[in-house]
Amino acid sequence: MTGPATGATGAPVLLIGGGAGSGKSELARGLAAADPGLAVVHLDDFYHSDPDAGVTVEKLDGTGLVLDRAHPGSLDLVRALAAVDGARAARAVVVEGVFALCFPELRERAALSVYVDTPDDVRLARKMLRKLQAGEPDAVLMLRNHLHFSRPRHATHIAPTRRHADLVLDGLEPVPGLVAATAAAFAAAAY
Repeated sequence: MTGPATGATGAPVLLIGGGAGSGKSELARGLAAADPGLAVVHLDDFYHSDPDAGVTVEKLDGTGLVLDRAHPGSLDLVRALAAVDGARAARAVVVEGVFALCFPELRERAALSVYVDTPDDVRLARKMLRKLQAGEPDAVLMLRNHLHFSRPRHATHIAPTRRHADLVLDGLEPVPGLVAATAAAFAAAAY
């Protein structure tokens, strides 16, 4: 167990990590709906805006460099930590994102760390459905990005963070059950 750390906020912190499409955001939404006193910090909101500030990769079409959003070095950790520490009015803070368990600075603030473990094929299908529903027209490019960048980065940077989790959840289970299990474990760890 990480311990009842509260960080600079004074509010207990819950980290939710796991691969893209594992169900982290759904779990965070479910927790927030069940307890309006929670503040939710989405790490996806804290990628560097300048590719030169993060880790870059060559575009698959060879037309230049882009921010590697599958690498933890592309996350602006300073801004993310400021957001977590700035949630002073909340009763508790939920931090969710693929890199939630990657950084010691986040783990030190956590009363509970959760990893949502979901099979690779299900995560890919969920991610593609989400992008297609958002209007991303190029499924071939999405699959190429997955094979060249997302899949190997998951194996290197995300899957190993499971060892930092106090609680590992099956991302195939219904969200209400995951919310109930997480809320109970967080209450026991934080209060």
